[in-house]
Amino acid sequence: MSISQSFQKRFHSIIEDSDYTRSELAKLIPLSQSTLSNALTYGIIPSTKTLVKIADFFDISINFLLGKTDVENFDKSSAPANFQSRFESLCLEKEVTHYKVANDCLFDKSNISRWITKGFLPELEILELLCDYFNVSIDYILGRSDYKD
Repeated sequence: MSISQSFQKRFHSIIEDSDYTRSELAKLIPLSQSTLSNALTYGIIPSTKTLVKIADFFDISINFLLGKTDVENFDKSSAPANFQSRFESLCLEKEVTHYKVANDCLFDKSNISRWITKGFLPELEILELLCDYFNVSIDYILGRSDYKD
């Protein structure tokens, strides 16, 4: 579980600028009340899947949502891909095996098996390692944008 004051402040700001109450947003996105409360009260960053839901709802980049950039504009992919296909294509581009990626990024290769065979998404910390490794943005590797940086 990651905690971020930048995320907490940004999420507060986004909600305040919206025309929705917190309970309306929880239903519309959808988010559990506890996830919403933990994010706003403690700055607990939700799962990658939930971050994508929030970013999609507000049509913003995940880096903007996390408070890592102040650039609000976000160019959605014309043909959204999924994480698994982006990960596979990045491995091919860089000519690396799954094992090498896991080894170089210092995480267990069983994670990759769960992503590829079961459709899971990596935790934010691993996602950020992968983005650094492949030199791409979070939104690109998740298939939300066609722009690598």
